[in-house]
Amino acid sequence: MTGRSTADSLRETIYYFQRLKAGGLSGIIGLLSLGSLVCLPYSLFAQKELTLCEVEVKGVRPERFMTGQKIRDVDSTDLARNRFSTLADFLQFQTPVAFKSYGAGQLATISFRGTSAGHTALLWNGVNINFPSLGQTDFSTIPLTGFDEMTIQYGSAASCVGTDAVGGSIQLRSLPDFKTEGLQLIAALRAETSENFSGQGGLRFHHPLAGSRKLSGKTLLYGSSIRNNFGTEPITRKGKTLPVEPVHTRQAGAVQDLYYMNPKGDLLSLNLWFSDNDLAVQPDVIMLREITRTRAYRGSLSYQWGKTLLRTAYIRDITDYGKGENLNPSHTQVDRYILRAEHDLSWIHDCNKGTNLKLGAETVYFNALVDGYGKARKTETRLDLYALLRHQFSARLSTSLNLRQALVSGYNPPFTPSVGLEYTLVKNNRNRILLPVSLARSYRVPTLNERYWEVLGNPDIQPETGFNKEAGLVWQHKFSEITQTRAGLTVFHNLIDNWTYWNPEKNYRVENLQQVLSKGLELETSVQSRIEKTRLTVQAQYTLTHASQQKEYGAYTQDIIGKQLVYVPRHAVSSTFSATRKALSVDIQQQFNSRRYVTFDHSGQPYMPFYLMNLRLGYEKRVHKRILNTALQVNNVTDVLYPNQKKNAMPMRSVALSILIGNF
Repeated sequence: MTGRSTADSLRETIYYFQRLKAGGLSGIIGLLSLGSLVCLPYSLFAQKELTLCEVEVKGVRPERFMTGQKIRDVDSTDLARNRFSTLADFLQFQTPVAFKSYGAGQLATISFRGTSAGHTALLWNGVNINFPSLGQTDFSTIPLTGFDEMTIQYGSAASCVGTDAVGGSIQLRSLPDFKTEGLQLIAALRAETSENFSGQGGLRFHHPLAGSRKLSGKTLLYGSSIRNNFGTEPITRKGKTLPVEPVHTRQAGAVQDLYYMNPKGDLLSLNLWFSDNDLAVQPDVIMLREITRTRAYRGSLSYQWGKTLLRTAYIRDITDYGKGENLNPSHTQVDRYILRAEHDLSWIHDCNKGTNLKLGAETVYFNALVDGYGKARKTETRLDLYALLRHQFSARLSTSLNLRQALVSGYNPPFTPSVGLEYTLVKNNRNRILLPVSLARSYRVPTLNERYWEVLGNPDIQPETGFNKEAGLVWQHKFSEITQTRAGLTVFHNLIDNWTYWNPEKNYRVENLQQVLSKGLELETSVQSRIEKTRLTVQAQYTLTHASQQKEYGAYTQDIIGKQLVYVPRHAVSSTFSATRKALSVDIQQQFNSRRYVTFDHSGQPYMPFYLMNLRLGYEKRVHKRILNTALQVNNVTDVLYPNQKKNAMPMRSVALSILIGNF
């Protein structure tokens, strides 16, 4: 990162806010966004605090062993309030990560700390659900209603969760509810002025059985129709004009969870998730029409027997893509068969001193039928062996040492260790200052497309490897019994070798042709308070990221060394503000991205900075034994015109009304 490039970006950011200040309503809102970051302490969300006594009797989640890394558990209230959002919509306002999106209901991929979409592991109940042929997930197809709990982990975590976790990982979990007895019904509808419509319906139940046995479960159906209709003519704002590309997306899915617990506390879990997503670009113009249909069938059966976990899972991913009349679309079908066994060992001296050890093995068998691979099926077997160790010396000092070796048909990825440390510098009734540090190796197994695609694929492609270093400083302060805050800073340095690249000099044949360095810092904050009967919550994030190629691999790379990667903003800001008083609630979401380059050598006109704001007003009332929840949401309040990925207009201002009825 050169001083000049940083200064230019900062000047550009300041200039942008000066323009906002002179721009009436949008200027006032923009300055409020900046003010929310200046006036609040910065915060880093450390991993969830659990004493050793609390985790002694059950299996330990992988995050427990990510000592020294930045981890955030998302509040269930946030998930409930955004139940109609996709994972892409939610994360761009809740976290300092970047998204490359084609528009509402269209492809949206994540960029953690300047890495690519294939460098984020997305796990559902411990199973990586990234699409194997592409090695990534379209986050616009993942609704928040598909799971009950989410953890966001920053930085390399391959030693704990496996391949793809180079830039970060997101863990989605389904949970039983053994506290609320009876049957809970729910029905919800949402309509938006841009002709986007969504609906959800289902039930959750808990039924105690004889002999202290318990049965719990959830059934949910959801669907949506997204037209993102802002007309068909180009949109002009403040001298800028962007074209509009008509689209129509249909999404549908079903979630089924069942849990049975015996008197000893052993848990049998069955989790099913089916989704069907149909995207049509230019649906009314046959010559220009593109249709992409993706279907996912996911099933997981787990048995937690004391400290031993046995899991088997099956996933089928299907993609059909066609143009024009779509008479003969290309077809991709990949089946995965997964077996995992884990056992937790613990030596607990007291709640503040002891050791946890997790030993595990997982095998995955891939069976792929893809047009681009030829007529024959391609199969691949992967085996992961891992040992995760956490030792807590005292209430102030804890460490971890994690080891993983992956084995893949045809070649073996590198040995992947990680070490971490968390030391509490200050701990009293009001303050806690924590120092987390971690060093971690990471890897990414090449995708099936990279290995098996005819002509352009490369059977000799090597796994990507990374080395991530990060350190932070966390401050937790309790102002009073009703007001507390978390504040902190994280700096990171992630060097990735053998980054795969579809080489234009060889007709886009894939090769290991890049070494990328991603470095920067992250500031985050969380403040919670209660003023009389009003509950206030504020979260804010800022990230500075410089991600660039470090080595020359040919003449075409000479002009891109050291320059920011495409579509990665150097500065990103996001914040949320929530206020609840009795039946009323107000939520404000804000996001700012600095300019993003669209060519590797920065020769093209970059996308200029943009600021977004969403506003939500909610009202909740109990009618007899049912709860009626209504919400009015305004998206893109200031009607900002900006592009992303494509040079098309992203969604303009729209208003959405949602209604939810349940007997919970």
